[in-house]
Amino acid sequence: MNILIAGLGLIGASLAKTLKKNTTHHIIGWNRTQSVANRALNDGVIDETGELKDIIPKADVTFVNFYPDAITAFIKDNRDYFKKNSIVTDSCGVKTKICRELEKENFDFYFIGAHPMAGREVSGYDNSLDNLFDTASFICTPFDDTPRSKADALIGLAQEMKFARTVVTTPEHHDEMIAFTSQIAHVLACSYVLSPLAPYHSGYSAGSYRDVSRVARINADMWTELFIDNKEPLVDEIDDLVSNLMKFKYCIVNEDAQQLHDLMEKGNKIKEEIG
Repeated sequence: MNILIAGLGLIGASLAKTLKKNTTHHIIGWNRTQSVANRALNDGVIDETGELKDIIPKADVTFVNFYPDAITAFIKDNRDYFKKNSIVTDSCGVKTKICRELEKENFDFYFIGAHPMAGREVSGYDNSLDNLFDTASFICTPFDDTPRSKADALIGLAQEMKFARTVVTTPEHHDEMIAFTSQIAHVLACSYVLSPLAPYHSGYSAGSYRDVSRVARINADMWTELFIDNKEPLVDEIDDLVSNLMKFKYCIVNEDAQQLHDLMEKGNKIKEEIG
């Protein structure tokens, strides 16, 4: 099978490396900066590169790996090149905006939204890994009228790549869950390190500072798009977080030891139950 990886940054190049490591598929690569694609070819990360008009028609599966706002434009602009009945997917961390926009189009290929759930605090080709997805979930968000065989083929490819888990859901449920499991954590970490005390943490910090602040190392350009594109679910999570923080503040201000104790016991119990 011919698989095209469009965009050879952290995620795209890691997908290519994972495919090369775990499958025998022919990997075609393309990047806006041609020198990156040439490096990937020389490194053996991809088997072929070239002009989009020449390589897109060869692909049985195409992964589009750009910032959110560029994905739909790329697919629409190149719609006449994609092989008929092929699968076109993406790796974006938000799904509703992309999927519902592309659902309106009358393509002769099948777009299926996807999210390989892994990342690092660094970006770019140089930081890509062939084991980035070893413990990751691959989330797939097909349209209601997507043939089951096409969704199964994409899930099967993820399983070939050795993703730890595959999930099929709706774009809306994906975005609701990602707002909780990922985006709110980045909001919290960035808010935390905005404290005027943060620059003086050395000598006073241990695991707690490291754990809470880790994902404040963020690609601001990409995450700005992700936050705004997932505005409603993320704002709901921020409201819940602020509400819970205010409960703690109330107990501390009023020296309500029992209620403060109960809040922490409740949090501890939930964490023990759900992991």
